[in-house]
This record gives sequence, C-alpha cells and structure tokens, in this order.
Amino acid sequence: MEGEKMARGASREHLTAAAQTIRVFVTDTNTIFREGLRTVIAQDEGLSVVGHGSDNMSATLESVADTRPDVVLLGLERITGDTESVVADILRAVPLAEVIVLGWDVETDALRQLMAQGVRAYLPKDVPHRYLLSTIYMSTFEDSRIVFSWPRPTPEKRSPPAAVSSPPTALSSPPAALSSREREVVELVGKALTNAQIGRQLSISEGTVKRHLHNIFVKLHAVSRLDAVNKAIDLSLIMLD
Repeated sequence: MEGEKMARGASREHLTAAAQTIRVFVTDTNTIFREGLRTVIAQDEGLSVVGHGSDNMSATLESVADTRPDVVLLGLERITGDTESVVADILRAVPLAEVIVLGWDVETDALRQLMAQGVRAYLPKDVPHRYLLSTIYMSTFEDSRIVFSWPRPTPEKRSPPAAVSSPPTALSSPPAALSSREREVVELVGKALTNAQIGRQLSISEGTVKRHLHNIFVKLHAVSRLDAVNKAIDLSLIMLD
C-alpha cells in the first residue's frame, strides 16, 4: 500500500510537470447522469473523457484497464456490500489512478471505509459543477488531501450536534487556505499579469496556471480574477505593494 501511494504521488508530480490533460473515466448506471458528467468534463479544456462504463462491471473494468485514466469518477446510488470490491477492482486495474465517488450516502462508517481503501474523494451527486471539476484537479495536485462532502441537512432533518461528524482527514467544504503556489498565482493576478506572463514568471505552463486559478476561484468562492484578488487580500493570504 505504501509503495502504491509513493507511485501515485510520483505520477501526479509527472502529470503536473508535463501539464498534460487529465484523463477521466466516468462510470454510473444512470445513463442521463453519466452523459451529463461526460458533457461537463468535456467542456473543460484541462480534462478529457477517455472512457465510460455502466452496470456491466466486467466490461467497465476492462475499459478502465485499457484507457488507463488518471481519475475514475464512480457514480453510486448507494454504498452496498459490493462497493468495496468494486473500488478494489478499479485500483487493481489502474493502481496509479485516483477514485472519486459520487453518491447519496452519508453513513460515516461506510465512507471512512472507502477512504481507507484509497478513494480520494466522496461528493454528493448534486455537487456544483465547479466544485466537482476543482476536486478532479485537486486529486492530481495534492498528495495527502482527501475531499469529503455532503449536503447540509435541513433544520427538520438535522441531527443533534454530537451525531453529526465527518472523518478527521476529510473536508466537508472547500478549504479557505491556498497552497503556496496558488498564493503566488493570485498575487501575480493582482499585479495585472496575464496567464501567459504568470506562467513564464513561475516556470509553469499556461494550462497549469489556469488549473490553479480554477482551484482558487472555487476555494475563495470568487466570480472573477479581481474578486479572487480582493478576497485573498481580505483573508490576509497575499499582500500587494
């Protein structure tokens, strides 16, 4: 397991350095949901859909092994006794891939077990598109971060505070803090540099700059470059002369 983690980390470092398009495999038994995911991902220039699967798991696993994606989106209606074996089969087929589960379950014990298996993120199926895309990018850039999210319960369904908890290694919402690289990017945005200029100054590709900006927008809930800069300043994440 430790060797796989090191290999997966090395793979992500290579992906980042080469600024390659992130290859995504989408699987869900619901055709409409699956096609919707494919459409959303295909519209992002930093991502590409390399394959898809449905309820034929043996055919899906064969396709996963053939396409060798960087990220597998695994759509579930609910976590069952077979889910752990499905995740294990996927990671055996593509040991270097990250698995992101999309579902409706909020059973903490079941979700902890998935995370322990190596699932990188668990998101509700009605997650905003930008959050999903940011999570896909984050899974390839951050080696240790696990994303864990579920919808806030309505007042009449809300459990007592002691009964509501999430795994200690999980995030229930996008983090407010920016990585050191993201802070560098947003600081240069604040100096009115273009993406190409930022890339040259930081010795990274323009595509990588765009990916960092995508994450910054989601983390800060920003709607524009200026909004991102202002929010970063308000949070004391950057200082401009």
